[in-house]
Amino acid sequence: MISTRKISAIYSKNIKSVLSNPFIAALPFMMVALAFIFHMITPEYATYYETASTLIMLVLMNVLIGGATIMAVLIAEEKEKNTLNVLITSTVSPLDFLISHVLTAATLTITVNAAMFYIMRVPDLPIVDYMIITSIGSIAAITLGATLGLLAKNQAAASTMGTPLIALVLLPSLITDNFIVDNILYYFFSEQINFAMVDLIRGGELDLLRIGIMAANFIAFALIFAVCYKKRGI
Repeated sequence: MISTRKISAIYSKNIKSVLSNPFIAALPFMMVALAFIFHMITPEYATYYETASTLIMLVLMNVLIGGATIMAVLIAEEKEKNTLNVLITSTVSPLDFLISHVLTAATLTITVNAAMFYIMRVPDLPIVDYMIITSIGSIAAITLGATLGLLAKNQAAASTMGTPLIALVLLPSLITDNFIVDNILYYFFSEQINFAMVDLIRGGELDLLRIGIMAANFIAFALIFAVCYKKRGI
């Protein structure tokens, strides 16, 4: 059973941890500042597709480096303070723990996604569809970050885990006609965010199949997290 009381209590504790951790607190501001910089340096004659492509890149960076990394550092901090062991051995279930932490990281990541939408000002891009795509993708990335946080030895190790995730953004654009890119990364949430955003930019509608693939990513990552959470001595 899900306990809203426990989720609320852990969420409140996490928000305080975010505000007291300079690294986590700085990440959202850095992503918003980066959006402002790109908006300022984008020439007025830039095409609609060029501006939209920049927005997609920023969203992917925020989802992967911001969302996943924030989550990983949050949980690694729990390990360092030994509060994770207390929660594991208490009545807090893996689902309660995961939901509370996902809500914490999602609050930051989704807020930044919305801010970047208004900063970049891509005309005719429907905000409702944009928020649905980026929010579900963010939650999938954050859940992946939760497992990385459990596996990280400390906060420093967790903070560097965002670097390999950049490959999820760069590989598909740098490598074509590759089995891994075309058949494995295609079903990863980062690629589905990219394709779903491109569909919208080209005037298409929200593709429920892409939403389903991202939701499946979340479920898979959540199951992996639950297994790791229940193990002792992580």
